[in-house]
Formats: sequence, C-alpha cells, structure tokens
Amino acid sequence: MTSTNSTPLTFTYKTFETVPIRLDLYPPTVITTSEVPTVLWFHGGGFTFANRTNFFPKWLQKRINDAGFAFVSADYRLIPTGSITAHDILEDVKDAFAFLRSKRFEAALDSLDVEGKLPFSKFRIDPRRIAAAGSSAGGTCAYFAATHVEPKPAAILSVFGMGGDILNAQYLTPKTEPFLRGRPLLDPSRSKDYIYPLSPSVSSDILSDSPMAFHPPTATLPALPANPRMPLALLYLQLGTYLDYYTGEHAPSLSDTLRAALPSPNVQSNPGMKKIILRKHIPIQHHAIFPQLNVSPSWPPVFLLHGAEDTAVPVTESKNMYATLKWAGVETKIKIVDGEDHFFDQIPDAEEKYGQVFDEAAKFLIEKLSV
Repeated sequence: MTSTNSTPLTFTYKTFETVPIRLDLYPPTVITTSEVPTVLWFHGGGFTFANRTNFFPKWLQKRINDAGFAFVSADYRLIPTGSITAHDILEDVKDAFAFLRSKRFEAALDSLDVEGKLPFSKFRIDPRRIAAAGSSAGGTCAYFAATHVEPKPAAILSVFGMGGDILNAQYLTPKTEPFLRGRPLLDPSRSKDYIYPLSPSVSSDILSDSPMAFHPPTATLPALPANPRMPLALLYLQLGTYLDYYTGEHAPSLSDTLRAALPSPNVQSNPGMKKIILRKHIPIQHHAIFPQLNVSPSWPPVFLLHGAEDTAVPVTESKNMYATLKWAGVETKIKIVDGEDHFFDQIPDAEEKYGQVFDEAAKFLIEKLSV
C-alpha cells in the first residue's frame, strides 16, 4: 500500500513527572512488508531548545521513506530545566528505542487501525533494524545509542554532531571576540535566569519541547529569538561553561578543571591522549555521557557528515571521532563538505547543492538496514 498522508503520527513514548515526551512516525512511502526498518532521528539545538520538528532533515526523511523504511523524529528533555543533565537525555534516548520495540507501541498502532484512524497499512518496526541519527546535539544522542542501547542500532549517522571531541577550546575557553559566523557576543544579563544558579522558575521547570520562535518583522527586535532558550547553548560556549550545564557539575566547575587540562597543540591530534586526559579529570559517574570515552569494537557502523567551516561544532569533532572509531576497528566513513558552516543541510538550496552528499549518507543507512 502507498502512504498518501504526509502528516506524521505522534506518540508519547514516555512521561516524566507530568511532562509528555513525544515522537513522530513518518511511514514508508510504499509499505511492502509487515516489519520495516526504521531511522530514529534526534534534533539539534545544543540540548537547550528546539523540538522534533525543528532543524528537520526533510532530505533524509524522504530518502528513507522512499526506500520503504519508517522515519521517526523524537523529542528529549532539555537543559537547563530542573535538575536535567545529559544523563537524563541519555535515558530518553534509551526509552525512545525501547518504545519503538515495545508491545505498547504495537498496541497503539493496533488501536488506531481498529478505529480506522491509521492512514496506511499496519506494519511493525523491525526491532533488529533501527538506526540512530541526529544533527548537532542530536549527533550526541546517536552516539549515546551506539554505546548504551541494546540491542545495538544497525547504524549511526552523525550530521555535524557534538560529542566527538569535548576536550577543545570551543567548549572550555571564554570568548572575548565573535566566534559564531561573526555574530556579536551575547549579553549574559539578558539570560540571567538561565545562568547558574538558575532562577526558581527555571530550576523548577521541565521541558522537552521548546520550539524555535522569532520576533515578527514589525517588532523592535526583528529577527531576534523570541524564545529565550534559543541563545543558551551559544552563551554557555561563549562563557566557557557549557560542560557545567551538560553534566550538572557547577561547583566545583568541571569546565574550570578541564580548561586547565587543555592539551598542547601537538596532543590535539592524538585521540588516545585526549581520552587519557578526560578519564583523569572527568568524574567517573559522568564517563557514560562523553561519547569519545565509550567507543569500542561493539559500535555499529558510523557515517560522519560535517561542514569544513563549522563555527558552532568544529569539524575537528567529527575528525577526532573518525580517528577514534578507526582505532577501535569500527566501520566508519566521513564526508567533509568544503566551505560550509553549521546546519548547512537547512539552507534553501541544500538539495540542489548537496543532493549527492545526502544520497551518500542515506545510502549508508539504507544498506546497513537492509542486511
């Protein structure tokens, strides 16, 4: 049966306290089997904002659906809200996989089918053939899946993903000059509620859905974010304290500790030495949320896609992850796109300029999911 409904089906895959955490299911364009492979996608946004529809990779979703596979885009809890850290996001990644493999998900589809509300032929997710993918912060989520989800994902796609090289100046060095596409530095006083110690309203809140929003053209501040969470990741990078919020280690500051341990230039290209430094200075309870510390031969095949001129997540992150994966004997490919910055897949003419690159990334997943 051909699926004619381009609107995804939305499911709540878990509830934390009273907050629903959702995912969207995009069915295959043509359904030819009762069990289909699936790509589970995690959005970017620095872990501080956005939702499953923001920074959406239409280029990947279409290619995956046209191959006869399902595509799923998931939310996860955001930082800084309440006491949420990357540990909680890791749990959300595991729970999203568990939901897609669960009887609860099957029952939800069955119920919709019985009610006549399922706009396509009923199918099951093949639990053995789920790949993890994501962009920017979502790339870290994909790495989490490679390490912590069992059974392992069939493959990983990281699109300008964070987490491949945490021990670098982008995370740890306070910035005194513009560093992101020449944008002016942010004024911390505008985000004081989100700077440690967090204001009561932020520290008591839990969010898994904080979409992009901008002031209208007629506003006093047109084109600036209307969602106050949107600048937070960049602000934390600017202050050199991002990893404090990522781990929850504010006092003493983990960023201060790692800043003092930044390696000399001759060590920067040595993934093994970086792992030694990180293991020495990062408390052991946080090792699980630093992907470069957890690469092992058990990882599934990985495709890395990155812009050579990325000013938000430096291309050295994917290069370091590539070297780490190769050293561990993991099948891996890397594609670096010359001249491009962060989220280059979202520019208006991305398909026209980089359709062949997108084909290559999608083909990697499709081949691994077809085994």
